[in-house]
Amino acid sequence: MKKAIIKHPNDNVATVLENIDVNEKVQILSEKTEVLDVITAIDPIPFGNKIAICNIEADVEIIKCGYSIGKSSKQIEKGKLVHVHNVRSERINFPDVIIDEIIRQMGLKEKGITVG
Repeated sequence: MKKAIIKHPNDNVATVLENIDVNEKVQILSEKTEVLDVITAIDPIPFGNKIAICNIEADVEIIKCGYSIGKSSKQIEKGKLVHVHNVRSERINFPDVIIDEIIRQMGLKEKGITVG
């Protein structure tokens, strides 16, 4: 079974520790490696990226390692990839052209991930 880790109990995303395919089961681990949950990936998620560990409504803070890293730009279902296509930074206003390039380089559309 694939694995992802959270660093703080208030986190609503976990960092995946290996490439995850659609419909794969993912163990969500605490930093003490306790299994907190098992979720099913809805999207393919590349190593080092974030997976939603709960349903996240639009305009809600994304919490990683106990800190806000941005706000959801739309609803994010548990098990989905959390990245520039559904999160906006509160610190840096990335132009849409940069976000589009990140999406293109990651091949999110080709992987069937809904963007925009």
